[in-house]
Amino acid sequence: MPIPIPKKRTLLVGSLIVLGCVGAVAAGVHVTSGNGFCLSCHEMRVYHDELQASSHAKDADGKEISCSQCHIPSGNIVRMLTAKAWMGAIDIWVHTVDGGEDLDRAAMQKVARRFTDDANCLACHEDLGQNAKKNGPVSAEGRLAHDNYLGRNGQARSGCVGCHQNLAHLPVFDERIPRNQEFARKLKESRS
Repeated sequence: MPIPIPKKRTLLVGSLIVLGCVGAVAAGVHVTSGNGFCLSCHEMRVYHDELQASSHAKDADGKEISCSQCHIPSGNIVRMLTAKAWMGAIDIWVHTVDGGEDLDRAAMQKVARRFTDDANCLACHEDLGQNAKKNGPVSAEGRLAHDNYLGRNGQARSGCVGCHQNLAHLPVFDERIPRNQEFARKLKESRS
């Protein structure tokens, strides 16, 4: 004969377990979303140094931009948790198994761009008709590209980082590209 379980107690215990799990996930997301956590692995420091020399070191209010502001999708909780889990697993593998040395940044760029969500870019760059400094219009080429992105002039095949590459990070092999010369100069000065 089965022992009867009081329904109120089961509901209460179940609710507490669910709340505990939600709280643990929220705390984990909060802790793992800060630059301090990202920079706790030595292989990430090069990215921080590059970010500090880039035009994306600070936002329009002068606050430091965090890794998660660009690399973690913010508009959808499922996408955010999926991205954090996927990138976290890759980062743990690289750190523990590969030792974090000699990272193949050329191969990593394609993956990293998949996890740079357009919504994160648009959170700061709301008006695609304005240049990055917000003191004038974008170039004619930029206007056509943005119209294409917005579906006004055809259909874009890539997101923001498909065109806007090397804005916050600049691997050595991309320093030679003419449009990256200013960023490369700043990086060399910061490393001296």
